[in-house]
Amino acid sequence: MNATKTLASIALGVALFGSTLSAASIDTANAKASFTAFKTAKKAAVNGTFNNIAFKFGKGDDIAAQLEGATATMEAMAINLGDDVKDKNLKDNFFSFFKKDKKGAQPIKVTFRNVRAGENVGTILANVSMNGKNQKVPMLYTIENNTITAKGVIDVLDFGLGDAFDKLAAACKDLHEGTSWTQVEISFSAPLK
Repeated sequence: MNATKTLASIALGVALFGSTLSAASIDTANAKASFTAFKTAKKAAVNGTFNNIAFKFGKGDDIAAQLEGATATMEAMAINLGDDVKDKNLKDNFFSFFKKDKKGAQPIKVTFRNVRAGENVGTILANVSMNGKNQKVPMLYTIENNTITAKGVIDVLDFGLGDAFDKLAAACKDLHEGTSWTQVEISFSAPLK
């Protein structure tokens, strides 16, 4: 009887050890970043992303280690709403007013810090840099259906973009039914492997 219990304990230990070795990690090759802006009094969503987002991830075997220090860098003028007219509108009336760096680019960079992991949920303090300004943005991440998704909210006015926002709101007044929102939801997602 004791030998049977001992064998069962060893088998359970091996199974648990094996599951630890195969712990999930981020499929970094399939990571995505996106945003949701809002228009109209009903706060209708406008979803978008940027072309050619460059990701770098932290080193480590677990999700928290991969997220700590991870960065996403994109060019503001590489906006992609899936609609050429909307893209042009945003470029002409908003992103073209961003400050340029020494290379003439208008980069947006997000760096993940202070990652705290729980059971299928965690928090990140994202440092968002654009238009020459930096803001710390709390993000909540969840793991569901073998995918990690992190979300937070920025306000474009915190980045010195009041004039640019006013130009965009004026250009889109009829399309937005007179209401444009300064808050934008930012999102990161990736499958797990």
